[in-house]
Amino acid sequence: MAKSKLIDFIKNLSYTFVSNILSLIISAVLVLVIPKLVGVETYGYYQLYIFYTSYVGVLYFGWCDGIYLRLGGKYYKDLDKPLYSTQFRMLGLMEIIIYLCIFLGSLVFVKDINKHFVIGAVCIAAVGMCLRWFITFILQPTARIKEYAIVTISEKILFVVLSMSLMAAGYRDYKLLLAADVFSKYVSLGIGIWFCRDIVFSKTAPVKSAIPEIKENMSAGIKLMLASLSSMLIIGVVRFGVENHWDIATFGKVSLTLSLSNMVMSAIGAVSVVMYPMLRRTGEGSLPKIYSIMRVLLMGLIFGGIVFYYPAYRILSLWLPQYAESLRYAAILLPMCAYESKMSMLVNTYFKTLRLENLLMKCNMAALALSVMLTLVSTLLLNSVTAAIISILIVLIFRCILSEIILSTKLPIKVIKDIFIEIVMTLAFIVCNWYFGLLGMFMYAGCYVMYLIIKRKDILESLNFIKSMR
Repeated sequence: MAKSKLIDFIKNLSYTFVSNILSLIISAVLVLVIPKLVGVETYGYYQLYIFYTSYVGVLYFGWCDGIYLRLGGKYYKDLDKPLYSTQFRMLGLMEIIIYLCIFLGSLVFVKDINKHFVIGAVCIAAVGMCLRWFITFILQPTARIKEYAIVTISEKILFVVLSMSLMAAGYRDYKLLLAADVFSKYVSLGIGIWFCRDIVFSKTAPVKSAIPEIKENMSAGIKLMLASLSSMLIIGVVRFGVENHWDIATFGKVSLTLSLSNMVMSAIGAVSVVMYPMLRRTGEGSLPKIYSIMRVLLMGLIFGGIVFYYPAYRILSLWLPQYAESLRYAAILLPMCAYESKMSMLVNTYFKTLRLENLLMKCNMAALALSVMLTLVSTLLLNSVTAAIISILIVLIFRCILSEIILSTKLPIKVIKDIFIEIVMTLAFIVCNWYFGLLGMFMYAGCYVMYLIIKRKDILESLNFIKSMR
């Protein structure tokens, strides 16, 4: 990595770091305060809305993903503005038609009035989300990271202000929370439009000339979209199983535990936003070295960070006593932060950089098939929420290991030894914290010290390499 590229990387990383520290604080407020103030059932419907909105990107059929892939490493100033302006308007029209049809269909097929309201809110939010993705998927690969960070954090800041204001005023209805979230999404879309106003308000290109470009974007992006969809469904299938097999309150409790894990993963995974355009502009000869350095440092930090699970669990149990039982599942789920962060920050980014999204899709679909099988076993045969939670971790570990092994056939990187060590650390964390409580924290801390001793050479080499690039 050239020195100038390292400087650009650090500069862009600082934007995402600040953005994600704010995002982490805001997410913590939302995750810890909202379930404290509203009822378990109300929180369940709020989580159902969040759950559904995570899948709305499926219905742009890879369009935005293709833009993201094809623009990787290019410069914003070189873009054909009229061509993208036409695409932005056509995407908006398509999404309005699609989600209007879905809403009208829900009037016929959805009988639960609360779920009907949730679907309506999802449909309204979805149009704004898809248009915002169009903009952020232009900002990200062209390395306009500062603007991207502002767009993404503005939504969260506004939502936390609105939701906390509603809570302070005594309102507890989930419908108002959903309305605040939808409003926040459209405000952040407006900010994104302002940053890309030379595209959005540009003179449009003829639709006839935009059609081939749209087809090419969809063709390039559909595999990445399917990879992303299957990735989300790996956990989503389990959550669908919990929602259908148990009540909305149980769904809310499980979702809270997942939200706590997602806070950590989103903060770490944001580094991939910076890495993708940087890696696309980097020679292939440097890719293995960068991968090894980032992998060593990432796993060391995460395995160290989860040492403090037990005190965090005790504090959260006192704060949210009605969720104490479900919070215990974090002893199983927290190690997934290591595997999901590695997937998000490194493995996925490298698959995209090398344009191996087809292999990424196959890895995710294999993991999805395993997730479906384990969900059926845990819900229908075992009737166990604990088994469902364990199945999430098993599938994510399987997906990460499979993906890394395949990636190692494309790059000269060695991963087998590290994979084995990480599995041992994962099992040590679960056993120590599930069975031994406070003592387990010290037992796992001892395991972590052993991990650092075993990996000390790799850690020192990685740190020295980074110092040499200053």
